[in-house]
Amino acid sequence: MIRNIRRSAFTLIELLVVIAIIAILIGLLLPAVQKVRDAAARIKCSNNLKQIGLASHGYHDANTYLVPSWLGGNSLDPDGWATWGVLLLPYVEQDSVYKLWDLSLPASVQTPAAYQQQLSVFLCPARPSPVLSTGDFVPAGGGLTDYAASFGTAASGSASLGVIIPTADMANSVDTTVTPNKLKPNRMKGQLTLLSITDGTSNTFMFGEKHIRPQSMRGKNEDRSLFGGQTNSVRRMAGIESATPANVRPLMPPEAQTTALANTAFGGPHSGVCQFVFADGSVKAVRTTTDLDTLGRLSVRNDGLTITNDY
Repeated sequence: MIRNIRRSAFTLIELLVVIAIIAILIGLLLPAVQKVRDAAARIKCSNNLKQIGLASHGYHDANTYLVPSWLGGNSLDPDGWATWGVLLLPYVEQDSVYKLWDLSLPASVQTPAAYQQQLSVFLCPARPSPVLSTGDFVPAGGGLTDYAASFGTAASGSASLGVIIPTADMANSVDTTVTPNKLKPNRMKGQLTLLSITDGTSNTFMFGEKHIRPQSMRGKNEDRSLFGGQTNSVRRMAGIESATPANVRPLMPPEAQTTALANTAFGGPHSGVCQFVFADGSVKAVRTTTDLDTLGRLSVRNDGLTITNDY
């Protein structure tokens, strides 16, 4: 006998309904996945700043002064002597890289292995992958950073009112009788200690996420190498300058391209906040809507003003 066997199968309509349901579920899932990814990047970024803060305290303990933003002056910009990123290397488990440096010589004459490192502790995972800088102290370029030293409210050289500022301006600090010029030991020491922060270490920025204009990312303009002397690549300011007319620097949203002074302001890639490590080593997410007066008080180490507004 021949038996008729009916095979069950999806009709076209049923198949389309299943596909539609799957598409809806994927659509609902993707935003959640993105939120988890963003949260993970923000946590990793916070951990990076924490490591930089701990490294700064380790540097202070070993040297009895705070790490300077850079050694020597900035007359060679974009070339220059070692920055805070170089000086903190032994304290972020990168002693092997640090040993490649001769601190008396400018970045351009160091071995490429010393300045072409892309170190994860200096990079926010929410930003695009790093590349070597362009138009910098050497044609080949150097490694980047997404974090910057807090100079206070204005770039006033060694007289800046922030926590991580240049070494004191001293005469006869460079030996110009040799080529390349060598930095003398009297220009290799920081000028501040934790006791210099009279407003309180828990109330004062030390390092924060630097705003990078979208068209400058990656490796151009203010996003050049951490290891060179291009000043805006390693420092930032916030609040209102005391000069007249006063420049103002709010925290920038990620998309700010043409805003005045956007290349010298703080601002991260995270929605609604910019992350900072304070001078006591704590990491806090500061709202990008924080008012200018509060930002200035958080940026200056010794103005004697209390922080009255929430941030």
